[in-house]
Amino acid sequence: SKMVFCFFFPHGSFHRDSFHYADIVFLVDSSVNMGSSTFEQIKNFIYQIVDQLDIGTDKYRVGLAQYSREGLVEFLLNTYKSKEDVLNHLQGRVTFLGGPLQTGRALEFLHQVFFKEEAGSRISQGTPQFAVVITSAKSKDDVAEAAEELKEIGVKVISVGVQNFDREEMEVIATSPLVYQISGGQSISQLHQDITNVLEAPVQQQYVSALDAKVPAVCSSASVADIVFLVDESSRIGIRNFQLTRTFLLKIVNALDIGPNNIRVGLVSYSDEPRLEFTLDTFEDKSDILDYLKILPYRGGRTYTGAAIDFLRKKVFTQEAGSRKNQGVQQLAVVITDGQSFDDFVEPASKLRHHGVAVYAVGTKNTSESSQLVKIASYPPRKHVTNLESFLHTAVIERSFTFPFVSSQLGCVDTEEADIYFLIDGSGSIYPNDFQDMKVFMNEMISMFQVSANGVRFGVVQYESIPQTEFTISQYNSVKQLKEAVRVIQQLGGGTNTGDALRYMKSLFVKAARDSVPKLLIVITDGESQDQVTKAAEELRQEGIIIYAIGVKNAVKKELKDIAGTEDRMFFVNDFDSLKLIKHDIVQDICSPEACKNMKADIILLVDSSESIHPVDFQKMKDFMQLIVNRSDIGSDKVQIGLLQFSSEPQEEFQLNQYGSKADLRKAISGIRPIKSGTMTGKALTFASSYFDEPKGGRSRVKQYLIVITDGEAQDIVREPAETIREKGITIYAIGVLHANNSQLVEIAGSQDRVFFEDNFDSLTFLEKEILFEICNLEDSCKRIEVADIIFVVHGSRSITDLQFQGIQKIMEAVVNDSVVGKDNVQFGAVVYSTNPQDHFSLNTYSAKSQVREAISNLRPVPGLTFTARALNFARERFGMAYGGRTSSLSVTRILVLFTDQPTSPSDRPNLPAAAKSLKQDGINVFAVGVDKANRTELEEIVGERERLFFVQSYNELESLHENLTHTVCDEAKPACGNQQADLIFLIDGSLRISAHNFSAMKTFMKEIVDSFIIAQDKVQVGVVQYSKDPQKEIYLNEFHSETTLKERIDSIVQLKTSTFTGKGLRFVKSFFETPRGGRKKQGVLQSLVVITDGQSNDVVDEAAIALRNDGIHIFAIGIGIPNSFELLRIAGDARRVYVLENFEVLKTIERKIVTEICELEDRPNCNIDVSVGIDISRRMKSISALNEKQKLQKYLPKLLHRMESLTKFSCTVESQINIRFKYQVFAQNGQALFDSDFEAYDEEILQKFLVVQTIVDTYLNAAFLQSFWEKSLSLASVLLVFTDGLDDTVEMLRTTADSLRIKGLDALLMVGLENMQELSELQEIEFGRGFGYKQPLSIGFPDLPSILQKELDTVAERKCCNVLAKCVGEHGFRGVIGPPGRKVSVQKCLLVGYFVLSGERGQMGFNGTQGEEGCPGVRGPKASVRSILCPPPFIFTFHIPILHLEAGAAPGNYDNIGLWIPFHIVRLFQGTAKCPVYPTELVFALDMSEDVTLAAFERMRDIVMSLLRVIKLSESNCPTGARVSIVSYNTNTRYLIRFSEFQRNNLLLEAVQRIPLERSSGRRNIGAAMRFIARNVFKRVRQGVLVRKVAIFFTSGPSQDATSINTAVLEFSALDITPVVIAFSEVPNIRRAFSVTSDPCPTLLQFNVSCLDKCKPDTNCEVTVPPPVLVNMDITYVMDSSDSIDSDEFERAKDFVSTMLDHFVITSQPRGSDEGARVALVQQAPQSFISNRNTSPVNKEFDLITYSGKNLMKSHIQESVHQLEGPSAIGHALQWTIDNIFFKAPNPRQHKVIFTILGSKTSSWDRQKLREVSLQAKCQGFIMFTLALGNDVTSSELTELSSFPAEQHLVQLGRVLKLEMKYAQKFSRVFLNLLKRKYPDNGLAQSVVGPPLPPRPDKYIDSGMHSYTQVK
Repeated sequence: SKMVFCFFFPHGSFHRDSFHYADIVFLVDSSVNMGSSTFEQIKNFIYQIVDQLDIGTDKYRVGLAQYSREGLVEFLLNTYKSKEDVLNHLQGRVTFLGGPLQTGRALEFLHQVFFKEEAGSRISQGTPQFAVVITSAKSKDDVAEAAEELKEIGVKVISVGVQNFDREEMEVIATSPLVYQISGGQSISQLHQDITNVLEAPVQQQYVSALDAKVPAVCSSASVADIVFLVDESSRIGIRNFQLTRTFLLKIVNALDIGPNNIRVGLVSYSDEPRLEFTLDTFEDKSDILDYLKILPYRGGRTYTGAAIDFLRKKVFTQEAGSRKNQGVQQLAVVITDGQSFDDFVEPASKLRHHGVAVYAVGTKNTSESSQLVKIASYPPRKHVTNLESFLHTAVIERSFTFPFVSSQLGCVDTEEADIYFLIDGSGSIYPNDFQDMKVFMNEMISMFQVSANGVRFGVVQYESIPQTEFTISQYNSVKQLKEAVRVIQQLGGGTNTGDALRYMKSLFVKAARDSVPKLLIVITDGESQDQVTKAAEELRQEGIIIYAIGVKNAVKKELKDIAGTEDRMFFVNDFDSLKLIKHDIVQDICSPEACKNMKADIILLVDSSESIHPVDFQKMKDFMQLIVNRSDIGSDKVQIGLLQFSSEPQEEFQLNQYGSKADLRKAISGIRPIKSGTMTGKALTFASSYFDEPKGGRSRVKQYLIVITDGEAQDIVREPAETIREKGITIYAIGVLHANNSQLVEIAGSQDRVFFEDNFDSLTFLEKEILFEICNLEDSCKRIEVADIIFVVHGSRSITDLQFQGIQKIMEAVVNDSVVGKDNVQFGAVVYSTNPQDHFSLNTYSAKSQVREAISNLRPVPGLTFTARALNFARERFGMAYGGRTSSLSVTRILVLFTDQPTSPSDRPNLPAAAKSLKQDGINVFAVGVDKANRTELEEIVGERERLFFVQSYNELESLHENLTHTVCDEAKPACGNQQADLIFLIDGSLRISAHNFSAMKTFMKEIVDSFIIAQDKVQVGVVQYSKDPQKEIYLNEFHSETTLKERIDSIVQLKTSTFTGKGLRFVKSFFETPRGGRKKQGVLQSLVVITDGQSNDVVDEAAIALRNDGIHIFAIGIGIPNSFELLRIAGDARRVYVLENFEVLKTIERKIVTEICELEDRPNCNIDVSVGIDISRRMKSISALNEKQKLQKYLPKLLHRMESLTKFSCTVESQINIRFKYQVFAQNGQALFDSDFEAYDEEILQKFLVVQTIVDTYLNAAFLQSFWEKSLSLASVLLVFTDGLDDTVEMLRTTADSLRIKGLDALLMVGLENMQELSELQEIEFGRGFGYKQPLSIGFPDLPSILQKELDTVAERKCCNVLAKCVGEHGFRGVIGPPGRKVSVQKCLLVGYFVLSGERGQMGFNGTQGEEGCPGVRGPKASVRSILCPPPFIFTFHIPILHLEAGAAPGNYDNIGLWIPFHIVRLFQGTAKCPVYPTELVFALDMSEDVTLAAFERMRDIVMSLLRVIKLSESNCPTGARVSIVSYNTNTRYLIRFSEFQRNNLLLEAVQRIPLERSSGRRNIGAAMRFIARNVFKRVRQGVLVRKVAIFFTSGPSQDATSINTAVLEFSALDITPVVIAFSEVPNIRRAFSVTSDPCPTLLQFNVSCLDKCKPDTNCEVTVPPPVLVNMDITYVMDSSDSIDSDEFERAKDFVSTMLDHFVITSQPRGSDEGARVALVQQAPQSFISNRNTSPVNKEFDLITYSGKNLMKSHIQESVHQLEGPSAIGHALQWTIDNIFFKAPNPRQHKVIFTILGSKTSSWDRQKLREVSLQAKCQGFIMFTLALGNDVTSSELTELSSFPAEQHLVQLGRVLKLEMKYAQKFSRVFLNLLKRKYPDNGLAQSVVGPPLPPRPDKYIDSGMHSYTQVK
């Protein structure tokens, strides 16, 4: 099917983007009046403006000049092409001039120098021109004349006055009203936004004009879709781009036909989290949506696109949220973002696409990440990826998603012979779901070919490190067998040796080779091969094997090209779910040579060359035409091509018969020149019509095509001239690009499926193959005779010459060529006669097409008389079984084709009527070809119908009959499925709207369908019901059993002619499928209903249609001229069975599609089993027992449901089509749904969320509980599965409720008792729907429960889907014997045990290392094998880091075991088990790939990693067990090598690690940045659970100088509970120092016994305590935001934070005297009174530094006395008051003074300047400033001002004020306090206050990256 893309444009649309931008020149006063300080402000002002503009050659261009006495060029409009270069110049190269002020002269200079083409001005192209003139005083010369000259040439002048400006002069200079001035205390920077808005007006204008664009009728109607917009509102987008997004949404919604039965729209915005703005069913009226969009707020925040996309799938594209997916409605998501995200969005996007949603990605204006958008969008990217800027620039306002129109049924009918192998990658990098997608792709490909032993054959080879044959090419000979064989293929896992696999294929092709049969190999891989592929692929191609290379995800495109040998056969998709979308492209390429072979066609290209088409685009159009020529077989008896172009007038370039070779055509096309005027498409169509006639080279007996290409809206009428062309039998294809109008294109082509729309001319290259393939594959004609017995009867009298006889042989061969030859398909025989007939070959003589053709070529004429009657009788006998004919029970079509050039001899003439009658009685269809003297009357008597007689005057004309004869014979033959069984009923609309002519066309359509089947009691039965206001029986299924009588009865149907009640007709027809009226459903016969209507029903159709489909009836809905097809979709329930046709005449074009669909129904049986899952655990159980049950369910239920889902086969089909879906629900006692998912395939993520909710709720198994779970299902089967701890209601009440559910349609109720339930028999009294095992109760304690439940599901499926009430299965096998005990594993074998070392083979002695640093003193302990560890890590609540120092010269034997020294305090010891890790662990390895890392050093790192991984058990799911491993590499940058989710098997992970190469890089080592990347990104998405541990192991080959980032990482690791480990190959002092501040000295840690590792079972001898408060000598004042801008929840969290922080450091007991401990004060800002009276205090002092002498008193005060003030935000004034009144007035000031600001909103505008001044002053006075920001409402500039340098160490910003995030802030702050205990150099502070850093002084801590806070004078 083809989706319609509607585009529309405002009037006067344009081509060049530059019209939307501007050329801007800044002219800056640099005279003495300005002064150097103000001049610097002006530079900053210009910098701010430029920074907001989109700079580029085709975007904004900027120039700069300054002046005093005369002008000076800084840079011209074409000097710089990027924003960065312009800004760099502004910052570094513009210096103040001084001198007198002569503005008039400067304006002349501007005119003469800048606004010229050679200076880069685009004034001649119509691009807006701006001059921004900034002056400081009145000019010494006159300005009026120069200013006027500028304005006269079209320059808009903006004047900006500063200092002592002259207002009158500024008004003279400026274009009114563009005059701006700075006066009073204003700053010039405040003006930059006003100026920017003026400069951006040209860009904004396009959006305004776009709003006025008209909406074509086709776009605002005929639309059915569910569209959800996902809008990025993060801070990266910015307010301006968000405004453009809002405009974009307004355009689209304004154009759509919104309504509950048409298009539904939903909206989700997101940043830190998704926000549901409105669901698909919130609004039914367009105006309501538009009103909502106009006030859509912008919030800012960080970008989490992955979470937002997941939200769409789980919460928005659901039935509860208004999705109509279950009704077959197209689901569309439009994601508007910049492509950057803090989380992974690739997997969520893939899941959304798998969910059946077509995803479009629209990049925001400033995006450059189109590659990221491609990963979000559906395939192909050219159709699904755009960006907001180009979308609006080209005035593409809306892509309306109308209902899919019927298009050609793509398949390979013409490719009769081929040997095709799939070579599929089964390596470990491919996920199971992706491997399944690959199998689906193969099966869909197989279904498109004519599979047979002598036809198209398929084989499959899977490969990883080694290849494995799944099945050979000769093993299976039917589509069913092949699809079943593919289905059972199991993934191998392992490496990726594609080269070896290609070499392996060579011998397989040799074994299966057939002469002249195409050999094809389709390779599918998802990654780079580990061996060379080029030579292996080349060897295959040299053997004549055509290779298609398909790459997915991480495949390397160059390698794919090397495999395929050409880009034409190379395909790449971002995900496996897109494979199904490229199958058509591949099949098209495979089939085109055969489909287009011997094709004859007249093709005229009619191309638009109006002025709107740019020369570059016109050349692309010519390239497209050249491609058409190159792929066509040009010749006077083959394909002819003509060319016309048009603008306001049409123009002939060349006629159809003018050029007979490709070279001449190409040359002619190259020479055409565009006309460049208007767009009169209608006139051009009228002009083109005569070019198909014979005088201008047209051929009446060949197919004729017109291909129209246009980029704009026609300025005249197109419908009538296009209809005139189509009425001549000419097929029109309409190609629209850019500005074309879809409505007009449909009018031209006559059908949407012959319209092609592209965003740009580059995309034309994608259309050439598709259009030619459609031309070669006419959908409305019979392409191949599939099943028939055909005998040629040839008269070969003595008068015929050899040449004439060859003409007969050619036409016989043409019939053979258009047939599928084979013993089960078409069989041929030949009789040559004169006086006596001779049997040259019988029906069973040959089974291959080549053999039949050769036998025909050997035929020779026989001398004698013309005894035609005798020959016909002879041939009739040859249809008997003795001669290979097939029994009548098979109902194979029998065809006799007679060739003669003489009347029958007089003596034989009397026998002719009897011979003809006998043929008819035997059901033999006779065709006759009469030549020359043949008697037409005789031949008409023989054939019986004139359509079967072909007559020519001479043998020379025989060739003209080929096509007509073969098509007529083809149409007569039944399809291959014509002899199957089926019950088919037509439900036809007989309402008044349908004319008599159209009602007759409907009856003809039904008769043609009848002709395609064998009508018989044991074959196909046909019934008819007519409906209008009331339905009426016309024909029952069992009423007629012959074609003739059935068609006669159809002819006699009389139209009802009243109103339209389709729903009533659907209800009425249901009983016609039942047994009393001939229905054979109980015999397993497929039943189909074809509904034909021309209008909207006056009643509801849904319920009646669902009831029919639930009975297994397949409904086809055909709508004639219906603008809204949603009703058709609700009737059919499947978009593939909906047909929307232009008029009744088009019915004939879908006859074969309907027949094919009915035939193929047996290949698509669907059985949907919907399982609702509920859990009942109530207070009847003790709380501990209930908790245990819930924990067991969390572990057991995923395995159980996953096993149930694996049900794959049932008895009524070989092909597996069972869809098992689960729905999870949790209800409160009042019936409220606490958790309610959709019916979906098993998804462990959803299940775990369900279990989390279930574990906190008590539920009760009573009648209300069961009733809550009932939800009517639209599928064929539904099951309620309940896990219970016992009944909470009477058995009688529950049994009554269960009975009511069964009556409503529930198929089975299964009750599973939990472990402690005693009365299982009670559950059996409530259950129903089980099979033979119903006497066995179900308990979760039964080891065979998964198998039992799977059988119960199988019982339901058989009963509902196959009508099998009893099914015999074998008994369970005996349980296997217990295996031998496993090998005892030493405690030392586990990585996660502490400091034990594995004993490996001893290596060679290494060189002596350098003297190590003195270690930490430790207590005396037992002798152990521990050595070389400098400082062990803490086990609980401490943050020491182990740094393992490996000498560079260490021998292999000495470092092989090094990796096993790594401590894991987070994992307990074995305690009798070998499980490793015991606690769930998220483990990250960071490999050093800096510029100085040698290969040897890298291999050491990799070996250590592998030795560690060998003893770890990986988690096999996202459950919190085992370890998950991620690996990154780092130098200057950090990148992923392996993600947590990629591997769940150790062997696959080890292979992947082994393959990691050293990447040569010039990047320097930055381990701090790597640490921060891991903290913020890698550990962003970890498994949840109290026991989950996070460990990061870093390898470093040398020191890293990035001390600041290392220290920042210390803070973040500590706050995030990440345990870091560093393995260093040389000394790393800065890392040691950084981590030494995070805890107490290490000697105390050596007291820990290893058994302390188990936090659950600590050793009583281990003194594990909560870390003590930090002893610091400092004054700390907390300044809390208590304004009306912070919400109450945030305020309470802030109070809790301050209170909790008091526990983390020692509070002095003597605040007035002692220096031991901290003093703490607390103030809030600002009181409400501060708004009106600035002389009042800006704070409310809660307590000062000496008020309290203990933390308890402080905490009591905070909880009891601190209340929100709800005044203004005045941070600057509050800081000033705090410094003056808290710190400076306190006695005995401490060494460190800390201002800890907590804020949740930006400060008031009148406070900003104060904040800047006070914060700078405080830093200069030595205050340490730490900031905690809550929410997203605080500007980054304020946060920077409020925080000491470096900001990342003094600032914690929480987007959401959650408990976990506050915990992070507390931990971060605690470690920060530790930093203050040390003495640091003051270079960092100097940098933060006065600019570049001072020269460092000698200091042992100079590289620490921490900064002193001493006063800077």
